[in-house]
Amino acid sequence: MKRIRFLIFILLLGITFSVKAENINYYLSNSTQNYEYVDKNNNKAINVKRGDTVTVISIINNKSNANDLKIDNGKITIRWDNKYFSIIDFNEKYYDETISDVQGLRINSANKANNRITLSGITSTGYLKNGINKLVEFKFKVLTDATASTTKIYQMDGEDSIELINSSQTKTSSDSLYSEIKYNINKSTVNSLSMIKIDNHELEYFDEDNLVYDITVESNVEKINISATKKDNKSVIIGDVGEKKLTYGMNKLSIDVISESGVKKTYKLNIEREDSRSSINTLKSLTLSVGDIKFKSDITEYNINVANDVSKVTIKSSLTDSKSRYVEDYQNREIELIEGSNKIEIKVFSEKGDLRVYTVNINRALSGNNSLKSLKVNDDKITLVENEFMYNISYENDIDKVTINAVAKDERALVKVEDEYILQVGNNEIVIKVVAPNGKEASYTLNITRKKLLSKDSLLTNIKIKGYDLKFNQNVRVYNLKIKDEDSLEITTFKEEENATVEIEGNKDLINGSIIKINVKAEDGTFTRYFINIEKGNSGVSPVIIILIVLLILLAGCIGTIVYRKKKKDEKKFDKIDSSETNETPKVIEFNNPMELEETSEEENTDYVARHELEDDNENETEKDIS
Repeated sequence: MKRIRFLIFILLLGITFSVKAENINYYLSNSTQNYEYVDKNNNKAINVKRGDTVTVISIINNKSNANDLKIDNGKITIRWDNKYFSIIDFNEKYYDETISDVQGLRINSANKANNRITLSGITSTGYLKNGINKLVEFKFKVLTDATASTTKIYQMDGEDSIELINSSQTKTSSDSLYSEIKYNINKSTVNSLSMIKIDNHELEYFDEDNLVYDITVESNVEKINISATKKDNKSVIIGDVGEKKLTYGMNKLSIDVISESGVKKTYKLNIEREDSRSSINTLKSLTLSVGDIKFKSDITEYNINVANDVSKVTIKSSLTDSKSRYVEDYQNREIELIEGSNKIEIKVFSEKGDLRVYTVNINRALSGNNSLKSLKVNDDKITLVENEFMYNISYENDIDKVTINAVAKDERALVKVEDEYILQVGNNEIVIKVVAPNGKEASYTLNITRKKLLSKDSLLTNIKIKGYDLKFNQNVRVYNLKIKDEDSLEITTFKEEENATVEIEGNKDLINGSIIKINVKAEDGTFTRYFINIEKGNSGVSPVIIILIVLLILLAGCIGTIVYRKKKKDEKKFDKIDSSETNETPKVIEFNNPMELEETSEEENTDYVARHELEDDNENETEKDIS
């Protein structure tokens, strides 16, 4: 009996001995991976979005032929990061049957950043089939505020175990493999609105996929408040939200929603504010201080001509509608007119904002001023006289050109004149034309005389005296002339240069010893003087004078005889002198160069005459001494 008990004990001991089951692996997988093993070195990640639900499955892969294995006292542990996932459900399934005898669920929250779930005491009433067998499905939800990043859900190798028992009550265990599933939480592409409100009233017909909305408000609504609610908190709203002013008519507003990933969606709001304002923008009247306008409110352009002396004009008008208004700076006003065309505008806005422009084209006649303001010739200012158009100017011969500077009184007038002119000897006529802005032309004439080169010739070619032969020589300046009893002589002079001037002095009340001076002055001032010494005889001589003259002659004859004899004696003394000696010939002064005499100054000529008169006086004294 004891042996039987021992054998039963040994048998039971053999039955309860656990062995490792071959070709049976326990690991974690994902439904989208067809329950294939995912090891820790697999870097492939599954793309998910916030709010998605993901399923993680704990499975046993039975690759053996042992079809009689059951689960006995199994334990499953998985971990996740609670910043990204939250667990929402788990189901224990074996084939399609519920796993029985689940001992309990433990949540380890020792690490607040991570969570784990452990199912222990798992047993099954059915057998494992060949291939993949589901144990538990875990469902997780991606948190809506999860950061876009990569995270994982993984099974803890070494902490999990699955014990198997066969029909012979022999226990075995499967290989528990470390495995993980990576999830890539992408940035959200949601860029929709869930609601639009205008003045706190929701758009009844709002649809997140409808992007255009037409809205009408009454005329008195000047502003509205727009608010919008985004579907995804990670998206951003920009654009026309908040308080917005409305103009009359169409107001185009828009709201942009940009997803976390940067994709933009635009909702357009076409808000039309009804416009009941007046559109009248006409003038009731329009007048000018000068000129006549035949005004009609529907005619917007007028042409007026005024005289040149009209330099200002005043515009007066009135509005048809009191609600309309003038545009600033285009209302009633005084206008300074320029010569020629002047475009004047009156602008009127209706209450509604419609613009109407009235145009008055005023043509002010052009100026007829064709006068010169100033005139200079070679920097010499010409004094201009009103209505005088001819001016005479003279320059010396050395000025061979002139520059003209003419300025018109009217700066818009055209002055036609060359800047520089070459002068010819004599008269040079220069015409300056001034054309007024209206085309009227005036001509100013300058008569500029360039003087010829002045002659230096102050010589005479001949002097003729009626009744006498002077025997004129151009090189001789002093002449002796014995005349009768005339008081004056009829003298005719002949000039070498016709522009020279001749002046005769001392030809009145002639007496013996009178000197007639003939002064010749050349164009350039060169001066030559001719002298005629007058010797005058007596016609009525008394007998006493005649006797005295005869006695003088006799006395002279005696003196001459004495002198002659003395001379002969002297000649005999000189006969002894060698005949080779040369007698000295008296010098004769000749005037071979006429120009030497031409350049003789008046003082020198006067001195010459004085010396000549002194010599005559000495001769007379000698004769007196002899007497």
